[in-house]
Amino acid sequence: MSGEDVARVAPTDTSATQTSRKRPGLDALAEDVFGLNIRGLKTIWHLIVDPKKVFTAARDADWNHQYTPSIRLYFSILAVIAFFQFVWAGEHSYTREAFISIFEQLREQEVFGALDPTAAANEAIELFVLISPFVVGGFMLITSLCVFIWGKGTNLTTRIRLFFAALIPYTFVSLFLSTATSYANTDQTALVAIAAFGTMVIVNWGTIYRGLSGFQSGAHRFWKATLFTFTVVFATIVSGTFTQIAVGIWTGAMIVRADQDQSSTGEVLTEPPHDPDEAVESAPRGKLARPQSNDT
Repeated sequence: MSGEDVARVAPTDTSATQTSRKRPGLDALAEDVFGLNIRGLKTIWHLIVDPKKVFTAARDADWNHQYTPSIRLYFSILAVIAFFQFVWAGEHSYTREAFISIFEQLREQEVFGALDPTAAANEAIELFVLISPFVVGGFMLITSLCVFIWGKGTNLTTRIRLFFAALIPYTFVSLFLSTATSYANTDQTALVAIAAFGTMVIVNWGTIYRGLSGFQSGAHRFWKATLFTFTVVFATIVSGTFTQIAVGIWTGAMIVRADQDQSSTGEVLTEPPHDPDEAVESAPRGKLARPQSNDT
């Protein structure tokens, strides 16, 4: 049969194919926005109630066609947390007040005299929310390469899969802890921090201890869960400290640049004004600069 005959015989009506396609629903929308779907929620749920099932599936190339890959799911949750941290950064939240307090101390120095602490805090929070998922995720990826608690013969890919799978329960819980952190005032900070730390230890330890139940004995699971928990706590502290340092350096550079722009664009009066009551404004200034006062 010639090519023309094949083309003549082949159906040209694609309406049946288009009709048979599944229409996208809320599951597809969640996948589009956050990379999450029903399978992802199922993965989170099983990691919370019975992590052994997911740990077993992680050793299969296709996750037994039941679960969402742990790395994708972990970074998706981080993206959601970053989004809500930005939304929940209330006017009187601890995060904002802490940044404002830092910049108020900087303003006392001569080089930062024109600094507006509120504007600088807004810039710092935006930058913190932007880079935090990348810094935390990068540190956790490096940490996953150094954890060898999964049993003899576990290859590199499986170790990474299992490590991020073990991180997901606490990462999911921290989504709700972020709400408390964002709305907590300065007096409540210590209580929230203690609660978050305690939750991190309990959830991470419990996930490993239960997840390895099908592969190792109780004594081995106990010390490996303890080792994993303290490793994650250490990595979390280091990544958080690094993020704050990066934000501080970047915001400080922006403050200095704004102050330099103000100095270079400021106008100097060469003759007295005709009307003493008229306020002569300088040229536009940087957005981190403190608004000039008209008082003389």
